[in-house]
Amino acid sequence: MTGTGPIPSPRHAWITVGYVVIAIGFCFVPSIGIEWFAASRSQVLVGGIATAIALGAVHLFRNRWPTVVVVAGLAVMTVEALATGTTSVGAILIECDALYSLVIARSTAQTRRLLPMIAAACLSIAVAGLLLANILAAALLQVTILLLAVGVTLWWGITVRAPMTRAEEERERAALIAEAAAARQREALVAERLQLSRELHDTISGHLSAITIQAAGALAATAPLTAEELTKRLGRIRALSLDAMGDMRTLVDVLRTDTSSPVALPQNWSSVDSLIAGARESGTSVTLTGDDPATITLDPLVSVTAFNALREALVNAEKHAPGRDVTIDIRREAEAMSMTITNGQHPPAHVGAVSSGYGLIGLAERVRLCGGDLDIDRSDDTWALRVRLPLTAGRETQHA
Repeated sequence: MTGTGPIPSPRHAWITVGYVVIAIGFCFVPSIGIEWFAASRSQVLVGGIATAIALGAVHLFRNRWPTVVVVAGLAVMTVEALATGTTSVGAILIECDALYSLVIARSTAQTRRLLPMIAAACLSIAVAGLLLANILAAALLQVTILLLAVGVTLWWGITVRAPMTRAEEERERAALIAEAAAARQREALVAERLQLSRELHDTISGHLSAITIQAAGALAATAPLTAEELTKRLGRIRALSLDAMGDMRTLVDVLRTDTSSPVALPQNWSSVDSLIAGARESGTSVTLTGDDPATITLDPLVSVTAFNALREALVNAEKHAPGRDVTIDIRREAEAMSMTITNGQHPPAHVGAVSSGYGLIGLAERVRLCGGDLDIDRSDDTWALRVRLPLTAGRETQHA
């Protein structure tokens, strides 16, 4: 409601002009106004016109500085009363409109409590004064009329301001709801991007790393490969390439749908035997201990996470410690499964395959979302990844 520019709008200016014209018109009506002491008619007329013009000049800025306008108006009215002995009706009219603007513009929790009490007090005193008009002194009766004008103006402003306040509160509430919805949307978008990054790394990066290792093994062979060995190695590379293309196509299909978030790719615990066999075919010595993986049934989300944990450990072993033995120990517990993958490490001087650094980060996120625990132990000569996962993820678990 409060103006923002120093110059009043044309609409507000014309309203002020209208008040001034009406106030000047009242000045020409004899014996109208609140008389405090006797003065000449010409003195009252000139004083009333001057007061109307002065109040009008101040009234122009009622929407920008409502408090200042009300205080200045009271000062002008006081000067009129002292100079002419009369408070003109026009001055009361303009000042009441300024007071109304103040009530509309300045609405706080404190004013919403105080103003109704002040208005009720003014109206109560005014009504009592009018009922006792025959016995009250003239000056007290004039004050009663002023209190009536103030009380009516305040009550009018309060009545108009109340729905405006409710509307502002509703707008603020709607804005807060919109901000909360936007925040939830941003969180969902971030979660979806994190999930996509995990899917991309766990599928495409895994296949590409295996392809790189197969090619590097062929190039690093001390003796030329036989035709059979070369055909077998190339067939393995071709199979990995086709798997990567299939997984990429699945991801693209997910991104082209209208689902809120992508689903996990179909690599899960049921494919663990193929995963171990592929590692052995690439030249890694893998020893499996503990329980048979085929006897362990996992929730779909946990199944994907367990598969990715084992694949990440095997890929890292092939990249950073080629030729070293890998031991996989799988244990089924009452409500969980534990898996420990251990392999030897090359000396620090060994330079392995380049790592993106995101594999273990994504794996940690997956394990956390399933309610499990992940631990990585690096000693001087061994590297161990330990993961413990519940057999069934909780209801609140998101896509792992």
